[in-house]
Amino acid sequence: MPKIVDHDERRLEIVHATWKLIAEKGFRATTMREIAKASGVANGGLVPYFRNKEELIGATFEHVFAATNSRFAAVRADLEGLPALRELMLQIFPLDQERVLEARIVIPFWEYAANEPDLLALHERTMDQWRVELGDHLSDARRLGQVRADVDVPVAVDHLMTMVDGVQVIAVVLPTSADPERLTRMLDGYLDLLR
Repeated sequence: MPKIVDHDERRLEIVHATWKLIAEKGFRATTMREIAKASGVANGGLVPYFRNKEELIGATFEHVFAATNSRFAAVRADLEGLPALRELMLQIFPLDQERVLEARIVIPFWEYAANEPDLLALHERTMDQWRVELGDHLSDARRLGQVRADVDVPVAVDHLMTMVDGVQVIAVVLPTSADPERLTRMLDGYLDLLR
């Protein structure tokens, strides 16, 4: 009797294998053959789960996005306003090995997505979710008197999203400049400007 395979579980196993390979070798150097081997499937065995490399990189990016959101949900508790915003940013920032590896997924994803409309749309959807959440936390912070009443929320969200992108690049390309304490001080310094 053939073994019954949970489709979603198998997809996740493939995403995990892809995540590790891309983090080690980079996206372009990672082949579908290597992903299949690392996933324990035969050549061509990825097709029932992912039609092509584009679909697989999209799923891997979504996995990183979901992992960040899960970490935030686990530590958020009753935080609101500026403390909640700070905690979300810290979960995105590459402050440990896992998040540095996530940055190593995100950066090649950007390059690949620039020429793939479906991946670009995925990126826009996920980043829009963070923009809305950051904006909500900032609006709460303004309402609670945690930041100045004249803080322009959309502009501050643009600054924070740019900071997120920048620290991910720094962690991958200039790791000696990405000391966790330094990155945290940078975030706190910016948040202080909003008070």
